Amino acid sequence: MARNISTKTNKKSSKQDIFVSVVVVTRDFDDFPNYCRKLSQKLMNSYTNYEIIIVDNGLSQNSVVAVSGLLDELPCMRLIRLSRQYTYDIAVIAGLEGAIGDYTVVTNPVIDNINDITNIVKVNEKHDIVQGVADITTKHFLSKSGLGRRLFYWYNRKYINIDIPLQATYLISLNRRAIRAITLSTRHDSHIRHMIRSIGYSYAEYKYSPLVDPMKKHGFGRGTLEALDIITSHSTQPLRFMSWVGFFASVVNMAYAIYVVVIAFTKKNVAEGWVSTSLELSGMFFILFLFMVILSEYIGKILVESRRDARYYVLDELSSTTSLANAERKNIAS
Repeated sequence: MARNISTKTNKKSSKQDIFVSVVVVTRDFDDFPNYCRKLSQKLMNSYTNYEIIIVDNGLSQNSVVAVSGLLDELPCMRLIRLSRQYTYDIAVIAGLEGAIGDYTVVTNPVIDNINDITNIVKVNEKHDIVQGVADITTKHFLSKSGLGRRLFYWYNRKYINIDIPLQATYLISLNRRAIRAITLSTRHDSHIRHMIRSIGYSYAEYKYSPLVDPMKKHGFGRGTLEALDIITSHSTQPLRFMSWVGFFASVVNMAYAIYVVVIAFTKKNVAEGWVSTSLELSGMFFILFLFMVILSEYIGKILVESRRDARYYVLDELSSTTSLANAERKNIAS
């Protein structure tokens, strides 16, 4: 009997005395109820307090019923139902704003192993932010969209001063003050992987082996539009670039005007230069419409931000009967 008591005591003391929140953003996922049970058991054995926040970002009605049934079975679990399907980043922000743990982990059940959650939290205890990085070599980087991805990440490092690993995933762990800094932002176009690198808090990478290849298989057109949206959300550098292009174009135009005047005074029989004139006009119109493209993107974002609409709307929020594993411990930091 004494040996059994000692075993239970050691098992209890092996739990870390911290509060860990796990945000799971999901759409329809096979065998999701069993995933939740395994995740709950893992967190229960590892921490004195924990919570699982399920963000419904496109679950079918049958899946919602199945997950809702788990609330009576599993403790410390919440279901946040968004009013419609938002981008993955917006859904992550919705989960982070509802988290109350000392550390919060964002995970994708299709890509990330449950054991990586506890491992990344250990790293998070020494840093404000930990970014998951896949340790696999993907062939997608050799495709047209893959080369575009490399170019985009190079542009981020070079001109926006945001260094994101090429194989970064959405497995992210943040402490309380990092979440507070991120959720203070009121911008509508929230890109979580850019935001965690822009706030300037201590940062570390966690290399792991995902269950599947985490790289998004975007088409080249869709990837280009997404890259343009991110760039215009986090930097005014395109405007500055176009300012220099406009300055260079004005210098060229002035030089051409001087050339025309000189020719007019030094040559008697001036042939009609339709080639040079057409070339100049086409070049100027190209620059003009390029200006319009960049300005339209920024004006559109100004319009969205000026409306002051909410980034997302919550349709419903359901909770387990037992909200805290340890009722004596509550983290109410905001």
